This record gives sequence, structure tokens and C-alpha cells, in this order.
Amino acid sequence: MTGIRTGIGLFSGIDIGGLTDQLIAAQRAPANRLESRVAGFQAIDFGLQALEANVLTLSTSVSTLGEKSTFDSLKVTNSSPSQLSVSTTPSAAIGNYSFRSLRLAETEQRLSKGFANSDSQKVGAGTIAISQGGELFTSTRLDTFNGGGGIQRGSIRITDRSGASATVDLSNAFTIDDVLDAINDTSGIAVTASTAGGSLVLTDTSGSTTSDLIVEEVGTTSTAADLGILQSVSADSLTGSEVYYLTEDFTLDQLNDGNGVFKTSGSADLKITAQDGTEIEVNLDDVFNLTELLDAINSHEDNGGKVTASLSNGRLILTDSTGGGGSLTVEDVNGAAVVDGLGLDNAAAGNTLTGDRLLAGIGSRLLRNLNGGQGISTPGQITVTDRTGKTATLDLSTAESLDEVVSAINTAVDGSSQSLSLTARVNSSGTGIEIVDTSGATASNLIIADVGAGTTAADLGIVIDDAVTSVDSGSLSLRRINEATSLSDFAPDGGPVSTGSFLIIDSDGNQASISISSAVKTIGDVLQRINAASGIQVTASLNDTGDGFVITDDAGGAGTLTVQEVGGSVAADLRILGEGAPGGGGSQEISSRKQTVITIDADDTLDSLVTKINNESPELTAAVINDGSSFNAFRLSLTSRESGSAGRYLIDTGNLDLGLTVATEAQDSLLQIGSSVATSFLRSSSDNQFKDVVTGISVTASEVSSTAAQISVTRDTSRVTTAIGSFVASYNNFITTKDVLTKFDEDPKERGALQGQGVVLRIESRLNGLINRQFGSSGSVRSLSDLGIRIVAGGKLEFDQDIFDDAVAADPNAVREFFLNSGAGAADSLEDRLDSLTDTVDGLFATERNSIQNTIDSLTSRIEQIDALLAVRHERLLQEFINMESVIGQLQSQQDALSALSSIATQQNQKN
Repeated sequence: MTGIRTGIGLFSGIDIGGLTDQLIAAQRAPANRLESRVAGFQAIDFGLQALEANVLTLSTSVSTLGEKSTFDSLKVTNSSPSQLSVSTTPSAAIGNYSFRSLRLAETEQRLSKGFANSDSQKVGAGTIAISQGGELFTSTRLDTFNGGGGIQRGSIRITDRSGASATVDLSNAFTIDDVLDAINDTSGIAVTASTAGGSLVLTDTSGSTTSDLIVEEVGTTSTAADLGILQSVSADSLTGSEVYYLTEDFTLDQLNDGNGVFKTSGSADLKITAQDGTEIEVNLDDVFNLTELLDAINSHEDNGGKVTASLSNGRLILTDSTGGGGSLTVEDVNGAAVVDGLGLDNAAAGNTLTGDRLLAGIGSRLLRNLNGGQGISTPGQITVTDRTGKTATLDLSTAESLDEVVSAINTAVDGSSQSLSLTARVNSSGTGIEIVDTSGATASNLIIADVGAGTTAADLGIVIDDAVTSVDSGSLSLRRINEATSLSDFAPDGGPVSTGSFLIIDSDGNQASISISSAVKTIGDVLQRINAASGIQVTASLNDTGDGFVITDDAGGAGTLTVQEVGGSVAADLRILGEGAPGGGGSQEISSRKQTVITIDADDTLDSLVTKINNESPELTAAVINDGSSFNAFRLSLTSRESGSAGRYLIDTGNLDLGLTVATEAQDSLLQIGSSVATSFLRSSSDNQFKDVVTGISVTASEVSSTAAQISVTRDTSRVTTAIGSFVASYNNFITTKDVLTKFDEDPKERGALQGQGVVLRIESRLNGLINRQFGSSGSVRSLSDLGIRIVAGGKLEFDQDIFDDAVAADPNAVREFFLNSGAGAADSLEDRLDSLTDTVDGLFATERNSIQNTIDSLTSRIEQIDALLAVRHERLLQEFINMESVIGQLQSQQDALSALSSIATQQNQKN
């Protein structure tokens, strides 16, 4: 305490507080010496922090060198980035590639006829049925030809019978339609191309006989031979050899028009009973193609050669060698549905059971999948009569594929070998066939009828006897949904059916909850669970239209068949949410159809129609466009929600006169992989993105090009060199910092904070040991010096980029393994050693700094104790001085009083 002064006595004019402070300060010399030691230890701690910061930066570089992505980086150069872009994954193969964008994906769009306006003109009443899939004729890929060997693409030369020739370029052909379109669109020759069964057919229309009908190769490719049409014939028709046929490599999912077979997991799926009564129950869990199917039957432990399964003429054949007196039969077991899909639901003839065809003709469908899978009830003969009166009888009793029916009608001749003027083709909706009279005559009705008890014409919907020029079958209800149909894309939005439960209430009010777990993968699984539910009287089965399934009420009660959600959306995903309606058999039904049917009312306009379609159709988006015409400028636009061929949709407008025409056809994009047309192969994509065209390399096409993009995929070592450069820089920064902190100058006697500290030597020794040691890799790279990292003057590191580049060029995997070899690689070893320095618990830096901090804390505690003691002493001395001053003041007052009395006494004495 200062500023306390006295004006009297012994301490008159003296600053008692200041005097006290001086006395205490003199006694604080030990604490001052301790504070000096604390400052020294703090300087050491700050120095260690600076070194640790450099080592931590070193750890960051080592961590980068321990990441696989550092060494897996690739560099892609692209000669044509405007045509396509390329992305890679670490698994991409190093090399040079050629990719060429041949075609971009298109999204299907249709436009209606024009309307005067969109908000008041009525479009008419009726229904619109929209679906994806179910086309009667498809475009067969060329890579399925020749037993999966495909064709060698190139050009062919066709000479018609007049002698005219033309070259047809098939270098970009991907499907049979590409081939047919290329030939039929070629000018200069009178030839049309079509298919029949598994063969191509060329028909000369020149009317001449000057030349043979000839097909030749152009160049060294084998395109014509691979298409089966490398021929020269003295006829108006050239039928190629069979190039599309069934082989043992076909998967079960490809059979039966792609409907596949429904297998039950964990149990037998079909039972073969031999003529001697031997039962062979075959489990198809691990059977994926026909090779494996034949092996599963022939090698079955219960077979022993009694029944032999083989593949012949596109069908399965079972031959019994037991000589027993019974019948050779095949049946589904355990709820499976495989016999029909394998074409084996026929009666054996003696010891042989011959199956139905498993593969339709090129681009065609099997007759047994029409009419919702009911096919033709009684195959037989039909008679056809064109409008000129020419008549032909066609034997279709053995026809199994729709193309056989079409071909028979198109090549029909009467008794005089005169061709009928009839053309059979797919109808405008793509779901049926149309028979058109092209004669222009009116002498006869157009007549198509069954012969005898046959039902072929009736089941095909083409029976006619009328003065018309065509007959349209309407939808032939191709079966495309069956027990094997996956739930992975069955939901209305094209996604998977969710898991959860739904409640079925039959017409008697009985209820059952149906659980759909992740184990439920197909429509067949759903049907089994519904039919196995206890307490309700319903039956779940495939529908008659081939596009879904139906739940039929068997209770016959007064209530309403109902399906409700039990949380979630599984019923909606299965398209069965709601109430039942009367079905064809009189019972209530709830139908699940992979089709959208929209009811159009009499007062609907284009605007309201657009709203209905957008609200109800998961397949399409609708809009009204104004084409700018002076009259009827408003049109309905219908665009698929999915691009590419997968987004192709079928639409049946019934009696509505919308006048829909295709504005943009759905098509997939095509990518040529390889530089040579003859040896390259093609990939298709619905969205211009081609994933893993080569392992780890994906391509996105942006535009069509006439030249291939040259792609080079090389290793990108920039991340490695950057990490090594950072490692070297961090190490050198450590050395620089260490040198500054440990320096000692004689003049002017300056020393660094860490000069003489043994811990610095230990840290440096550990780091030097890492730089100079060999690691556990067994490759050509064993030490950092092998990569150009070495110690130079002053203990610093130097990185020789050329040595590193040579090591990478010589053996890139050795460089990778040097750092990444688990447990023994440089990265792990470096990281372990650096962790021993920087670990926050027991690292050398932490241990040393904790020790220093403990010393600082101890010294600080002693300083605080001294200061506390001196503070007490200060107060005591100050109080003593104050008290002494007070006593002295009192004595002084008494002395003054005595002096006054003495003066008075003296004055009195003088007066006396």
C-alpha cells in the first residue's frame, strides 16, 4: 500500500506504504528467481509446441500417403469432349480406348390432332388405356443371333433381279429393325426385307428376271454370312439360313417371351414321373440357364439315366428309357410354376415328351402367351378370302409363333397359285394384328374364318365376313405379367413394391392381414401369401388380360370386397388398394393391372384431359401445345416419363378421336466400343449413360459423331508427388525450426529456447531413423531413397522427381505397395512412429510438455505461497507503522500539552 504519509513525529513526510512495499520487495527475491525459471520452462514449452506443429504437418502428409485413393487416381485424356465424357473408378484398367457415339436416346412423344381451343371444345367421352410393355412385335438384338455370337458389322451389296445393285451400310446396326430399315430404305434396288421364323427374307419387287437375287459382302467383313443371306437365287424370294435360334446358353428368364419361370426357394419345383413310376423332383434354385436345367435333370440322384433331357429344334425333349408301362409326366410341385414356362405341359407320346417352342421367331411372340396366356384353344386351319374373291386355306395347326401366322397370310396363294392381296401386320396400337386387303376390289367380302372345330381365327380376333378392307384384332392381351414377374419395378412409379402389410376384407366381413416382407420378390410370392391367408374367402390368380393379377371374392356375402393399407403403401404399390367391383364371373374382384385406364367424360376438354392424365398416369406426362396454326392450333402432347426404348408406351384411345401420331419415337442411345467397325461392339443405353463399358470406365454421350473419341487412361501420380513434396517440406520446416530453437551464439551470448534439451535429440533421432530405414515391402521399392527422397546437407530432405517417375514407370504397383502394404508399408510405419511423438496421451511431445507443465505448476504454486506470505507480512508491517505513528502522535500531543503548561507556569512566575 502506497500514498500513506504522516506529517508529524518520527515518520513526518514519509510514504509509509511505499516504504512497506520496498521492504517486501526486498524479501521477494526468491519468488523472482522462481518466476525466471517459469519463464524459461514456458519458452521450452513454446519451442516444443513449434516442433510438434511441424511434426503434425508431417503426419498429415503421411496420412495422405496411406490412402488408397492417393495411388488409385487416374488421369483421363479425351480427344472429343464435346461428343462424350468419361469417368473412372479406381478399378479402371490403364490403357487406350476408342468410343464413338452413334445415336442419342430419345423419349417417346405423341401429338393429337388439332383442336380449336383447350378449355371449351370437348374431346368426347370414352377411355384411354396406357401401358408400357406388351407389344406383339419387338426388335430383336443382333447379339442374340448365331447362338449368341452376334454378327460382324459392315456393309453388304444387294442386287435385285433387274440387275440393279446397291450397298447397304450395316456398320451401326444393333437390332433386326436396324437391318430391315436399312435395306428397305435403300434406294436404287427393288427389294424388301422381312423376317420369317429365325431367318431374314428378301423379296424382289422389280418384276424382272434378268438377274439372280444376289447378296454379297463388301470388303472383308462377314456381315451377310452372319445374317444368313450370303446367297444368290434365281427366284423372287431369298430366305436366309436360320440365325436366331435357341441354345443352351439362354437363361430361364429369357424363355417364354421373357416371362421366365416361377421357382420356389428351398424346395423342388417340378416332378418328373418316369414310366416305371420313378419320381424325380428337381430343385431349380441354382439353375439359371438351359445348360444347368438339363444337368439338374440328367444328373439328379434319383434319375440314374432313366429320363434324358435334351434340347432340340428350340424345345425341350424328355426321353424315358425305363420301359415301364406307365406314362411319362411332368408337373409343378410346392407351388412353383415352371412346367408351362418350360413348354413341358404336353402329353407324352410313348416314351417321349416333346415340349413346346421356347423361343418365338425374330421379333415375334409365342401364340400360347396371347389372350392372357390362354393362347389358341384349338389350333387348326383357317380360310382367307380377299376382296377379289381369291381364297386360300391355311394350316396353322402347328403354328406356335405369331410370325408364322403373319407369314402364312402374307404368302397365301389360291388353288391356282395366285397370291392373295392380303397383308397381315401389327395394328396401330401395337397390341394386335390387322389384316388389310390391298386389291382395291369389291367383288367379294373380306372373309376370314376357322375351318371345322379350330379356333385360331376366333382366338386371334380376325374372324370377318364383311364388305370392308381390313379387320383389326384389337388387343390380343399378350401375357407379360406372371408368377415370375419381379416386384422390383412393379409399383406404379416404376419402382419396387415397398414392404409392409395390407388388410383384405371379404364380402362376409372376414379379415386377414397380408405381410409383404423383403423375402417376397415376385407376383407368385404375393399370390401364395394371399391364398394361404386363413379366415378369408378369396382367391388370388393371374388375370385374363396378361398384365396383372386379380383377387376374387369367394364369400358371396352382402358386403364389399376391400383392400386397405396397414400403414405404408404396399397395397397401392401392388395396385390393389380399394374396393371390389363385379367381375366376369359375377363375383366381386379387385384387379391389379400394369396398365392405366383413364375415363374421359363427355364434358372433358384438352385442359381437363391433361389434368386427368397427369394425376392418374405414372407412364406419361401430358401438356397442351400451341403449334401456331391459323386453325385448330391446340394439340395434346403425351411424353413418356422414361427415356429410351424402356419408355416406349402403348395407348389405346378406343372410340375417342384424338388422332394421335408419333412425333418422336423412343430409342436407346448407341455407343461403339472399339475403333474398327468389324471388331468393335455396341452398347445401348436408355439415358445416354453407359456404365462400365470397360471395367471401371463409364461414358456419357452428348452428341453423335462420325469419328471415334480417343480415350487415354493413365495413372495420375500428382497426388502422390504432392503428398511426398508436402512430406519433404514439412520435414525440412522441422529441421529449420529445430535449428533456430537449439542455436547458441557466443556473441552476443544468445541461445535458443531448446538449446541443450535432450528431447530434441530424441525426436530428431526418431525421424532420421524413419528416413533411412527399409520397410517390409518385398517389391523393388524398399526405402524412401528408392523414390528419390534422401538426406542432404544440414539434415534436410531432397526429393528427386526423376527418380520417382522412373520408379513409377518401372513398377507402379511396387510404389503403391511400398506405402500401402498392410502393417509393413511405409505409410503405416511412418504413421506409427509419428504417433509415438504426437499422441495426445502418451506421445513424446505430450509426455515432455506434461512434465514441463507440472514443473511450471509446481513453481507457480511456490510463487503463490511466497506472495501470500509476503502479502500477510506487508499488511502486518503497514499496520505496525500506522500504529507506531499513532503512538508517536499521542506522545507528541502529550509533549505539546506539557510544553503549553510549562509555558503558562513560566509566565505566571514572571508576573509574580
